[in-house]
Amino acid sequence: MLSRLSSTSDAVNGPMLFIAGTSIFLLIAITLVMIYFTIRYHRRRNPVVTEEIHGHKVLEIVWTVIPTLIAFGFFWYGWVGYELMKSPPKDAMQVNVTARQWSWMHEYANGVQSGELYVPVNEPVQLNLKSMDVIHSYYIPAFKVKQDAVPGVKNLFLWFQANQVGDYDVFCAEYCGLNHSAMLSKVHVMTREDFDSWMKTENEKAQELAKAAAAAEKGGGGAGMVSLGESLVKSKGCTACHSIDGSVLIGPSYKGIYGHSTTVMTNGKERQVTVDDEYIRRSILQPKADIVKGFQPLMPSQEGVLDDKQIDALIAYIKSLK
Repeated sequence: MLSRLSSTSDAVNGPMLFIAGTSIFLLIAITLVMIYFTIRYHRRRNPVVTEEIHGHKVLEIVWTVIPTLIAFGFFWYGWVGYELMKSPPKDAMQVNVTARQWSWMHEYANGVQSGELYVPVNEPVQLNLKSMDVIHSYYIPAFKVKQDAVPGVKNLFLWFQANQVGDYDVFCAEYCGLNHSAMLSKVHVMTREDFDSWMKTENEKAQELAKAAAAAEKGGGGAGMVSLGESLVKSKGCTACHSIDGSVLIGPSYKGIYGHSTTVMTNGKERQVTVDDEYIRRSILQPKADIVKGFQPLMPSQEGVLDDKQIDALIAYIKSLK
């Protein structure tokens, strides 16, 4: 509970201890006073009714001033921590985080993307958050940081400085739909040397993928487009709803679907369609036009998110999953 795994831990630990300690002290003090009054002024000790007391100015001032000071103490201690959490160092490493149902995507300044977060130990990191659909909340319990990602709201961020190498859980702390509980990720805290090595490897992968995609586009198809499609499926969070092994998740599996007939609901009526290029493209850009029977219309439109080349790559990848 009182771990100090990040630079912001004390900003949470302090107020929590202050509030808990004050509450326990008041609980004990008030309980003891009540027990004392119960014994001291019991009817057997005071058989004669004394005169009624209508007020005591000193007592009234005391029990008004003391709670007010305690409340202001809570506020001040909380505000100090909040100000720290909203004042990232100017040299913090910038990572853009995109939330969508039901996955996280982390993008570094050099364009490298990853579904999980990789950061160097003992260096400040600022996560700039945005949501593509509904409200999500980026929560790292071990570091005691959390920030909502709200659609259309800019400049939402959180920052931390991890103090210990290790792997830590990331959760979505705002209910965001049926697969909310599966919106998980990891923070991998590494030494600077290991982080640089990881970044170099990811850079090389991205360059190779870009070359393969360019060659495939020039040649009109091929393995490059399949590789690009596979990368997009992972980076865009498609596998949160669509499996590639035939298992059923929130949406139909990609495996073996291309070229087969499926039943869809179009304007409330059933009809049979063949899963071809046109159908997949329409499902990506207008996902509510044809709803596969047995599934809910949950997928958001990817119009403006994916360009034509990327959609072609996704189609090529789905074709390859026999």
